Amino acid sequence: MRLKRIKLNSDFRSLKSGFELHFLEEYPNFQELNPYCIVGRNGSGKSNILELLASIFYSLELRYLSYLPEVFEEIDTKNQSPIAYELEYFINNCHIKIDKKANEYAKLYFDGVEFNSTEDLKDFLPQYVIGYSSGENEILSLPFFKMRFIQFDEYFNCLTNDISYSTPEARLVYLDNEYSQAIFLCNFLFQDDDILKVFNDELKIEKIKSFRIIIHQNHFESMSEEYQSSVADIDKRELTNALFTKIENLKKCATTYYLDEQTQRLILDFYIDNAVKDGFKKHFYSALELFEFFGMLTLLNLYQTDKEKREKIYQSTSLYVKGRLATLAWEDRVFRFKNFVIQKTNHQILSKELSDGEHQFLHTIGIALLYKNTSSLFLLDEPETHFNPDWRAKYISVLKKCFDGDSQTPEVLISSHSPFMVSDTKEDNVLIFEKDEHGKVDCKKADFNTFGASVNKITMKVFGKKETIGDVAKNKLTEYKKRLDADEDIDTIIHDIDLELGESVEKILFMKMLFDKQEAK
Repeated sequence: MRLKRIKLNSDFRSLKSGFELHFLEEYPNFQELNPYCIVGRNGSGKSNILELLASIFYSLELRYLSYLPEVFEEIDTKNQSPIAYELEYFINNCHIKIDKKANEYAKLYFDGVEFNSTEDLKDFLPQYVIGYSSGENEILSLPFFKMRFIQFDEYFNCLTNDISYSTPEARLVYLDNEYSQAIFLCNFLFQDDDILKVFNDELKIEKIKSFRIIIHQNHFESMSEEYQSSVADIDKRELTNALFTKIENLKKCATTYYLDEQTQRLILDFYIDNAVKDGFKKHFYSALELFEFFGMLTLLNLYQTDKEKREKIYQSTSLYVKGRLATLAWEDRVFRFKNFVIQKTNHQILSKELSDGEHQFLHTIGIALLYKNTSSLFLLDEPETHFNPDWRAKYISVLKKCFDGDSQTPEVLISSHSPFMVSDTKEDNVLIFEKDEHGKVDCKKADFNTFGASVNKITMKVFGKKETIGDVAKNKLTEYKKRLDADEDIDTIIHDIDLELGESVEKILFMKMLFDKQEAK
């Protein structure tokens, strides 16, 4: 998938009606991955473009889903935010245009011809829309959380009506920290050693030694109580057949497992060797299939969010949806990992002992590896927040290597404050967001050659930061300038400044001025 153009014809968050952004001007090379780097000062609106795209594809998903919760009969899906927009993109070698007007359903054009078949619509949407945010900012997450609960309700509709069910129909996936261990695990069970080499090179992680999975089976019955009251004789079914089959397959991969009869907890232990890896490859076929299975089990942890709360979430426009979700204690979760042991160079640690930066590296690069060779849309909100400067400088390079050799690659949008990310991005793919004093957001492409540009130049041009040193050091340099203006001895100033301040452009320029004055005297 490749984006071509988006235009708003109604307000959306800080983006006003008339906001327009051109991505591509001509037919793209689908195999070449060229991420868009979205930059700007804090509060400039750059995260809003990610949320806008997530919201558009959420509303389009509602058009074709074969199941929606009953409350959607009362929700006017014609006026899901954004109310009016135009979106163009390329997918499957076709040009798609979506024209949405207020109080109307979106009209879809396939190579210039309008089509209305919701069945056809599935084939011309991104294979997956993947969201990730590194912090507490919930701007991006709202449409994804709504879709999580739609998937949750879809599962129980299938359960109570004895409908075959394996994976959710919708393609919106929000991969927050709750999925971090599953992402890590699925990659290390399935990917080749040469692909995983980056984790050894950067994190010194050689392999996973062992892990435990706990599935709390006695929670399934309580999850379906609200359905039992309206459905006669479901024979105390707790799992759809497909999910039950996959749990049985998980047992076949385990080194050992047992069922605690008192608590109804199924406990599976895995000690990783080639036989265990082969078992997973036989019963789950791919890293993504296994991850979607883990994702479905994780989704069942939403069971304590009752029907009334779910309906409020579906109708919400608030940025505080997460606050309505129950935070479960470990022992109350349907599904969780435990005792996740990693082999690093010369020692073993639990996965929980990894630093924030290590977790983020495994998570964000792991996402790319899971969704290799798909025509998907990645919306990544500051995926390098916890990285050291070296990892920030390598991030785009590593990301591109994830998709080497793929016949199709995703469209990737990354919001960032890192000049290193900009330096690895061509100027046409650097989107600079600015907000004026009236709160209006504007976006422009970089007007200078960003690829290979120095961090200092990017910091000045993009973020308006002219100094290469911090404010405390800058103030100290100002004090030296005042001493010079007061005719203090130049040799003394040179001695003191050389002793106190490290090397910087500012220091070099000031020292040159001192030497010039000294020579003139």
